[in-house]
Amino acid sequence: MLVGAWCCGFLFYWFLGNSLSKNWTECSVGEWMFTIWQGYAAFLQDRLAGMELNQESFGQIVALTLGNREFLTPETKQLYREAGAAHLLALSGMHLGILYGAFRLVMQNLTYTRWKWPAFCGIMLLLWSYAVMTGCPKSLIRAALMTSLALLLQVCGERRSHLDILNVSAAVVLLTDPASLWDIGFQLSCAAMLGIIIVGIPTTEHWRHFTLLPRMVLSSLAISISAQLATLPLTLFYFNSIATYSALTSLVAIPLTTLIIYFSIGLYAGMHWCIPVVEALIWCQNETMGFISGLPGAYIEIL
Repeated sequence: MLVGAWCCGFLFYWFLGNSLSKNWTECSVGEWMFTIWQGYAAFLQDRLAGMELNQESFGQIVALTLGNREFLTPETKQLYREAGAAHLLALSGMHLGILYGAFRLVMQNLTYTRWKWPAFCGIMLLLWSYAVMTGCPKSLIRAALMTSLALLLQVCGERRSHLDILNVSAAVVLLTDPASLWDIGFQLSCAAMLGIIIVGIPTTEHWRHFTLLPRMVLSSLAISISAQLATLPLTLFYFNSIATYSALTSLVAIPLTTLIIYFSIGLYAGMHWCIPVVEALIWCQNETMGFISGLPGAYIEIL
């Protein structure tokens, strides 16, 4: 399916005489939508800049929520890279999943009511608006497609495997933009998701009988390790390095990142009382990254 989608997309672009670097955001309607939501992203960024945040917190909030990494210091980027958490600073399916988590309970409660379709349309509008607002990174588009398809199947009362949903989502991306095949973020995103589906999720099924806390810890480790192993060949090929404690980092950093994103939504809404909370969470996360990156053999460069 993936090979066929890429070939069809390639032929589509070839016969139209378009460059493979182009995508839907460069057509007239897509450019109009893209411009509107990018303008809104700039408005939110300016709104955040008007608050009394320290520069470090401002840079990380903008990176975590809007995908703009220009305000991150080189030291912060290197710190997260050595701790194995560089993916936290680049928008991906994890960030979309955190936002979707806020709507998931509502969707589950409305699945079997007459309000299921309005709820579905509302969640889709929010997810795709966020994807466009953050610049449509390929990894985020893949995640938005998977989420949309999974929700559609849930509303229709159908069930399909996670692997099928991943294949269809990746095929749609390659069909509409064949150049995504060479996008590093897209490759890492698909590889991580493949590892989670094949190894991570089946592994977590063995701990269903455990109590809540041990089950959450073990499941988080299984998901992180499976994603790390699946992306290891690509990481070595592109970056020539290994973050040894990446799974341990994710165990601590993902809950903190989730809280930072949720409280950052409060900042965008003008809730100034969230400022000390967000700054404290970011300080805790950075201190954790510093501790992990300082462990023996935390970051190994392959020459």
